[in-house]
Amino acid sequence: MKPIRMKNHDLHLLSRLSDYTLKSVLIRVSLVSLTGWLFLFTASRFAGDGQVELTLLKYLRTILIFNIISEGNVLFDHIAERYLPIPEKISLRIILHAVVSLLLGAVLLAAVVLTGSEPLFFSNPMMQMMILFGLIFTFILILISVTLRIIDQWISSVRQLEEMKNLKLASDYSSLQAQLNPHFLFNNLSVLKSMITYEPESAIQFTQNFTDVYRYVLQSKDKSTVKVSEELGFIEAYIALHKERMGSALIVETDISSAAINREIPPLALQLLIENALKHNIALKDSPLHIVIKSSDNSITVTNNINFKEASWSGKTGLLNLQQRYALLTGPPVEIRQQDGFFEVEIPLL
Repeated sequence: MKPIRMKNHDLHLLSRLSDYTLKSVLIRVSLVSLTGWLFLFTASRFAGDGQVELTLLKYLRTILIFNIISEGNVLFDHIAERYLPIPEKISLRIILHAVVSLLLGAVLLAAVVLTGSEPLFFSNPMMQMMILFGLIFTFILILISVTLRIIDQWISSVRQLEEMKNLKLASDYSSLQAQLNPHFLFNNLSVLKSMITYEPESAIQFTQNFTDVYRYVLQSKDKSTVKVSEELGFIEAYIALHKERMGSALIVETDISSAAINREIPPLALQLLIENALKHNIALKDSPLHIVIKSSDNSITVTNNINFKEASWSGKTGLLNLQQRYALLTGPPVEIRQQDGFFEVEIPLL
C-alpha cells in the first residue's frame, strides 16, 4: 500500500489557513463551526435521550465559542510575529498558544454557565468531556495551520539567506575580478614604475593604497554588511589610485554625516558605483568627471555628471546585482535616476 503524500499545493493551502484573506477566513470558520456542531451532536448522543435538550441557540452558542477560541489563536499568532520571531521563540509561541486556548475556553464556558438560563446543560460529565475534546481538536487544527505557516516562513527565510549568500559571492567575485583585471593591474603597475623612478617617496603611499584596496576586498568577502566608515576608508584608497593616474580629470567629494558613519551598507557598494561612473564616462582635465558621495537621514547618494564614452562594454549586471542584494537586506529599494545631465544612485543605510 502506497503512503499518502500531500501535494505542495495542498500543503501551501493548509499553511495559509491562519491568514486574514477572505478564502482563508471562510474555510477556517466553516471547519471550526462544523467541528463544534459535530462534537456537540455526538455529546448529546452519549448523554442519552432526555438528559440534554438541544436547541438552535445552543448549537449557535457552542459554534461561537469554538470560533472565538480559534480566532483568538490566529490573532495571537499575528501579534506574536512582531514580538516573538521565529525560529528563536518558536517554543515559547507554541506554549503561549496553549495558554491562550485554555484561558479563552475557561472564560467562555464560565460566561455561558453564569449567564445561561440552563446552567446544568454544561454540568453533565459526558457533555463536559466531549466539549473538552472538541476544544482540544479545534486548538490542534489551528496549531497545525500555524505550525505549517511558521515552517513555510522558516523555509522561505533559509532560501532567501541562501540566495543572498550566492548573490554576495557572485558580487564579491565580480568586484575582485574587476580590480584584478589586466587593465587595472597594468595601469597601476605602470604608474607605480614611473613613481619609483621619479617620485620614490610618493611611490610608498601609492603602494600602501594599492595593498589597502586588495586587503579590504579579501577581508569583506565573508561579510554581508560593513560599517560606512570602513567602506569610506577603502574608497579613499581606491580613489587615490585613480587620481594618481587621472589627476585633475577626476574630482570626488564626500559629505557623510556623523550619524551615517556608524550605519551599515553592503561591502563594495560604493566602489561599484564609483567604478560604474569611471567606466562609462569620459574624464578630461578641461571636462573632469565629478563624483559626489553624500548622505541623508537614511541613505547615501552617489552622483556624477554625465559625459558618456562613445563605446563602453557593459554586462549590465553591477547595478542589478546591487539591487538584488538590497532587496534581500531591507525594504527600501535602490533608487536609480538620470536627469539634467547627472546620473545618481541612492542606496539605503542599514
